[in-house]
Amino acid sequence: MNETMDDSRAAVIEGQSPMTSASADTNGGQGWLLAALVVILLGGLPIAVWLDLRNLSEDLLRRQASDMNSLITSVRGFYSKNVVGRILASPGIATQVVHNYQDIAGAIPIPATLSLELGKVINEQQANINYRFVSDFPFKGRAPHPLDEFEQHALAALRQDPTQRLTDVSWSLFTDRVRLVTPIVMAQACVNCHNSHPDSPKHDWKVGDVRGIQEITISQPIATNVQSFKFLILYFLLATAAGVTFIVLQRRQ
Repeated sequence: MNETMDDSRAAVIEGQSPMTSASADTNGGQGWLLAALVVILLGGLPIAVWLDLRNLSEDLLRRQASDMNSLITSVRGFYSKNVVGRILASPGIATQVVHNYQDIAGAIPIPATLSLELGKVINEQQANINYRFVSDFPFKGRAPHPLDEFEQHALAALRQDPTQRLTDVSWSLFTDRVRLVTPIVMAQACVNCHNSHPDSPKHDWKVGDVRGIQEITISQPIATNVQSFKFLILYFLLATAAGVTFIVLQRRQ
């Protein structure tokens, strides 16, 4: 009788033993799979970040090179047409440097007029760059320059400390924008001209005075920056897919 019971128990134990062993093997395999998945994900994150940083740097350098090329081309074109071209078109006539150069044969623009004219060229040819050369003391006959709140505060601050470089950063749902303002400082030649010119609204300028501001605004669509992080986005998509797959496999056990 006892021998029969012992044989039965042995048979039961022997019958359960393969199932228990298979379950242990399955759990062990899943443990190794989870560990390998974690290692791959942890190792992939810094690689994705490094690839995106390199891609972002390349895109930034490429945009800067393109913008610089366009700016230099604009300056060269303006100089060729409005300086060299005007002088060569009027041989034997003394060259004058005046603000109303277009009204005088062979005349070329003064620095302030040159900056204003270049600003128009840049704004027409550059979709993401805007240039302003403005003052609250425009010459007579010129339309006053409208200044927004930031420009007014910047001009007042620069007259207190011309060494500053003021910036304003703003963003919307689709675009980032950075505005950089620097002072227009009067040199000796500027003082001599403005203090003696009949159209100048102010005749007591001194060297070092801040006459106005030079402002450069650069805008960029946010979508451009998002595309620079394509490797990181791909990494998170793969990580999400791996996580979902692992959860599904766990629930099937």
